[in-house]
Amino acid sequence: MLKHLCKFMLIAGLITALSGCLSLGHLNYKQARMLKKQGFTLTEEGWTLRLPEKLLFGFDQSDIQAAQKPALEALSKQLQQYNLNKIKVVGHTDNIGDPSYNQTLSEKRASTVSQIFIETGFKTQNIQSMGRGASQPLVENSSEENRALNRRVNIIIIP
Repeated sequence: MLKHLCKFMLIAGLITALSGCLSLGHLNYKQARMLKKQGFTLTEEGWTLRLPEKLLFGFDQSDIQAAQKPALEALSKQLQQYNLNKIKVVGHTDNIGDPSYNQTLSEKRASTVSQIFIETGFKTQNIQSMGRGASQPLVENSSEENRALNRRVNIIIIP
């Protein structure tokens, strides 16, 4: 009997320890699964989706390409369906050009994406929109390919 109790305690302890390693970032399993399916990854900031500039904007532009708007609308509706109603939209640029210009451009891009989420049912107070200019590159701005990776908008889920 004591042997079985010890085994049970050991197994219960292992399960507890392992479940602590499984981080869903303050979300339930269904929410996390949907986010992964959509391309979100769990980062230090939370569940994040990186939207490359070439998919959304023309070079040096802040208006969404018409062909990309339906995909953003569908993403917005799906997030709402899973009760993920608070987001942060963060615009980024590469380091080419004046830093103040890049900051403004990154803010405009974030605002444009935020507006689509508002139009599809997000409440304005549940969206934080900000630009970070060239201050947080993914990679060194040493080539055109790298600069293209740094021009992006991130959508971050706020738990």
